[in-house]
Amino acid sequence: MQKKFFGLDEIKDAMVVDSEGFIYGYVKDFQVVEDDVKLAVYISSKVNELVVDVEKLKSVLSTRASLRGDEPLELLVSIARRDGLDIPYKVAEKEFVWLKGFVSVSEIQLIDVKRVSVDDTDSIIKIVLLKTPREALFRGIPIQSAKPIYRVDQVLNKIVVSMSRGVLGIAKEVVVGAGEIGFRVYRVRSFKNVVNWISFIAQVKKLGFRDAYEKLVEFRDPYRFSKLDISVVKNVEEILKDLKEKDKVMAILQEFIEVESGATEFEDVPFNDIVKVGDIVISR
Repeated sequence: MQKKFFGLDEIKDAMVVDSEGFIYGYVKDFQVVEDDVKLAVYISSKVNELVVDVEKLKSVLSTRASLRGDEPLELLVSIARRDGLDIPYKVAEKEFVWLKGFVSVSEIQLIDVKRVSVDDTDSIIKIVLLKTPREALFRGIPIQSAKPIYRVDQVLNKIVVSMSRGVLGIAKEVVVGAGEIGFRVYRVRSFKNVVNWISFIAQVKKLGFRDAYEKLVEFRDPYRFSKLDISVVKNVEEILKDLKEKDKVMAILQEFIEVESGATEFEDVPFNDIVKVGDIVISR
């Protein structure tokens, strides 16, 4: 199979994962060193920092001086100090980025980029998988020569990366086969809320809400549209707004909201194929 190559734009901010499944950092840049190229890998963290509350300071000063609105912060602070005013502060979150290290291309086992859309996660997952236990050594985690024994719960809800095929998706379910267990790994899994329209309309009729029934049937024939998207709730509210039974009918509607499966794309990975479990799962 022909090897695939990636430019910096394609793998910038890719997750760099060591051979134990631990995240070492994220790709920041390429560095050319003679006949080798190294990946510059960064890490980041967020800290709380005390900063001047600019909007509050402007509000205080506007009652005492004429401001244009585009004054630099330095000028605002000097005016406040000149007038003997307290400088207002607030806590703000600030991100700090550090260069963690350089990874030679000779350390790279695999690079892959795939879109994963599972439940509330819809993102491009970029992975650079290493042959070396860089992060495990950094954290001081002992390297086990024998295959460790993992619990099922250590695998679920983590990204699964195959050493030969790249990003498989996210492990969401336990599955069983003849004599072994496995994990259903989804690349695509979606759900949507729908209204069981035909059952809802039948219940409205059964309870004797005749005016509501007639308006709703006129809006959507239940024999043509047995189920409708959840967005129809707003339409129903508008249709019933002048009816005294509106609140009762809307309460009935809530009983007929269902969750329906959408598109799915998955594969089942045997537990025995799991090689390492860290921040992500590595399989054969």
